Amino acid sequence: MDCDCTYDPHQLAELLPLLTDDVDLVTASPYHPDGHVKNVPGWRLFLSKGLSAIYRRLLDVDLHTYTNCLRVYRKSAIEKLTLEENGFLGVAELLAKLSLSGSRVVEQPATLEVRIFGESKMKTYRTTLGHLGLLARMFGNRQPKPSQKV
Repeated sequence: MDCDCTYDPHQLAELLPLLTDDVDLVTASPYHPDGHVKNVPGWRLFLSKGLSAIYRRLLDVDLHTYTNCLRVYRKSAIEKLTLEENGFLGVAELLAKLSLSGSRVVEQPATLEVRIFGESKMKTYRTTLGHLGLLARMFGNRQPKPSQKV
């Protein structure tokens, strides 16, 4: 999780029991129908929800949130991945690569609140462009499902 308390650390207790033997990643989701967002600026929600919609469409993985930082991972599943990105983009790349490799990802509703401490280190324009580049690479690496025609 990131350190600015946009997610209550106690929410981790809700994620851990969902990391069962057949699950490699549990991700918190404020955009899940049972999730919540409090006092986050509309423009940030627009960008984040928009990127999540593009990830969902291009990766064909039915999640509501792709860019959040509150997650628990199975170590053995992520050790074998080769990641090119770090920081904000690395979080999305990790989820995308796990999903594309066939790993099971579970989404848990969560609450996202406006930042409590510090200032964001994210450069919005650069990060948004980075996500679009990552999406292009991930889409290019996507394997068609057996029912899909190439």
